[in-house]
This record gives sequence, structure tokens and C-alpha cells, in this order.
Amino acid sequence: MAILIVKLSALGDVVQTLPSLSFVKEHLPSERIVWVVEDVYKDLLVDNPCVDKIIAPPKGFLKSPKKVLKLFNELKQEKFRLIIDYQGLFKSGIICGIAKGDYKVGFANHREGSAFFYTHKLPPYDTELHAVLRYLNLTNLAIRFLGVDTPKNFSDFQDIPRKGTLPDEPVVGLSTPYFVLIPSARWETKEWFAESWGLLIEKLLLRFPSHSIYLVGKGSFRPWAEDMAKKYSRVYSLYDRLNLRELVFVLKNSSTVITVDTGPMHIASALDKPIVALFGPTAPNRTGPWSSIFKIVKVDLPCSPCFKKYCNDRSCMKNIDPEVVLKIVEELQEMI
Repeated sequence: MAILIVKLSALGDVVQTLPSLSFVKEHLPSERIVWVVEDVYKDLLVDNPCVDKIIAPPKGFLKSPKKVLKLFNELKQEKFRLIIDYQGLFKSGIICGIAKGDYKVGFANHREGSAFFYTHKLPPYDTELHAVLRYLNLTNLAIRFLGVDTPKNFSDFQDIPRKGTLPDEPVVGLSTPYFVLIPSARWETKEWFAESWGLLIEKLLLRFPSHSIYLVGKGSFRPWAEDMAKKYSRVYSLYDRLNLRELVFVLKNSSTVITVDTGPMHIASALDKPIVALFGPTAPNRTGPWSSIFKIVKVDLPCSPCFKKYCNDRSCMKNIDPEVVLKIVEELQEMI
């Protein structure tokens, strides 16, 4: 018998579920824990002492009957006391339906019909609550079905369990101390403009002459990052050069992380790093950083947050002032 955690993707969402994993292990230390996660994110869980088994289907597994059958065969090897769906989408609902378990638990307002596969639907979650706290409240309610007395209700970042670990892999030759800058996001609307990043880099190099800067990420900012590395002697591009474990190492050893709303920001949060987070179309109360020390930079506009993936204007990001970001970095450095 075991407990099944269903959280398949994406990078930030998987990381935001880690405090719930710690919470389960704290209250049910003798239970085996199995986690279903897409294979591209499984390195976040490898060697985690709280996870006994990882089942890692490929992304898009539902499109292949052969891959679904393989997943079915892996799941049927276990009988679960409790199955918790943190994803709340059709693909996770299917997994809940396939797996054998006494209690299959998720929120009633989970999407894409996933709640159809639950044996026990919890009251709808507050859409304005931060994802980490939402997952913890789901965990808190779910483990009560196993007789655990947990009257706690999670509503504050100070309550987040921070005992978990993230596996890392050393990156040699880093010039310390250093800042990490993360310009890329899955949505273009969440990205700050290259010109603004360039101005911030100039200001950081002048203000912090002993610090280097590492540019981290994937995607369209790579040519710009490489140009910055050629232009400035203390700027280095690690774009498309890091695996997940190396990314953890680089973030863990940084002085401060300056980032847009993206998955690596949540890795930095899990590592409890100081974070300056730039927000525009999304809401920091829902998906912002959750480390002990962080600052949000955003421009108050009537249209923000809009949660749009496409926008011709993008004033919410365009109007973020590099000088303001610099001052916040200075404040965080004084707090460390």
C-alpha cells in the first residue's frame, strides 16, 4: 500500500508541490510515496528521500495507446490507500481513474472533467490563493481520510514546510559572488524587454563591482544573452546549457535571483533564495515567489492582471523601470 501523488507538469507547478510532499511525510512517515510526473521533470524528484518510486510517462502520453498501456501496467502494480490529484486536468484525472485506490481526492472545481474520476471531491478551492498554499490545503484535507488529525489551514507563506531538498549537479568555474537573471518565460507577455534587461545589467555591474551576472533560461533570449556576455566581462550566458540539476546548483549558490514569472523562479523559492520578481499579466498572489525574502515589482494598471498570453501593448512589463529594480536589489542585499 502507498500514497500516490499525481502532479505531471510543469516545472514551477511540480516544485510548488514539494512542500506538500514534505507535509505528507511529516504526518505519515511510514507510508510509501509514489509520484507520477512527466519524464522531463523527474530529475526534480530523483534522490528525494520522501519519494519511494517515480512513475514518469512522457509528455503527451495520452496520444499514444501504447504509452497509456505502459502507464497502466506500472500503476496496477500498486494498491494505493490515497491518491491525490494536484494537477486537476483531464490527463491527471485519467491517471486517478486507472490507479487502484481507496480514496481518490481532488478539488470539485478542478478542470477538464478531472473531478469525474475522484471518489471524494473536496469543496472548491479559492482561485486567489497562492498555488503552494492551495496544494497544502488539498494535502491537509486529503490525509484526513487516513485518520490523520490535521486542523491546520494554510493561508500564509510562513506556514510552508521547507524541509525538502532539490537534487543538484555541480557547475564548475562559476565566478562568485553572482546574480542570476532569468529573462525568459513560457508566455511572451510575461517577459521584460531586452532593452530593460540591458539597462539593469549596466546598473548592476556599476553598483556591485565584485559581482558577476549569469543569464539563465531557454528560448528567444539566447542570442541577446550571448551578446551581453560578449559585451561585458562579468556577464556570462548559460542559456540552453543547463540541465535541471545544474540549474538548481546555479540558483542555490547565487546571491540574488532577478526573474520574471517562470518555473525557475519557483526553484529559487524552494531553495529559499532572495528573489526580485517582475510581474505583469499574472498575479503574484497566485503564482509569485514564496521564499523567505522576496520583492515583487509590478506596475499598477487597470488591465493587470489580465492573464493573457498575447498582447500588442504589454505596458505592464514595458513600464517597469530598471532603476526601481536596482533599488530593490540593493535593499535585498542589505537584508542578507
